[in-house]
Amino acid sequence: MADPGATLAERLAWLRESFPSPETSKPYDVKTIAAATGMSISQLYKILSGESPNPGWQHLKALAAFFGVPLDTFDNSEHGEKIRAQLATLVELRALKEEGVESVSLRGLTVAQADRIRGVVEDLRRSNNTAGRDEP
Repeated sequence: MADPGATLAERLAWLRESFPSPETSKPYDVKTIAAATGMSISQLYKILSGESPNPGWQHLKALAAFFGVPLDTFDNSEHGEKIRAQLATLVELRALKEEGVESVSLRGLTVAQADRIRGVVEDLRRSNNTAGRDEP
């Protein structure tokens, strides 16, 4: 599971990577986010760089709405950690679904266990590809 990060800048960078534009499948550019949230481009760059680690509530609310996540995503509390863990799990499940593994649930697994499952799946894929070439 990818770590959303400890700082606001890291969390926002994680959101950009994890919740890309549906049109391009790439992270939203700063100009698009700024326009949609009513923030200035320079203010958004300050948040992304960590220069403005504690923006106003209205900016956080606008960013949460833009990415479609709870405002608590940005909270440093234990509740915020749980929200981020749930979001990270959703991102992992989406990635698995996109890879064709729709029925796998990582709920309740540690990061190490989830990585182990991914490793086994990758080993099986390689094994299938190799076995197909060896058959007459």
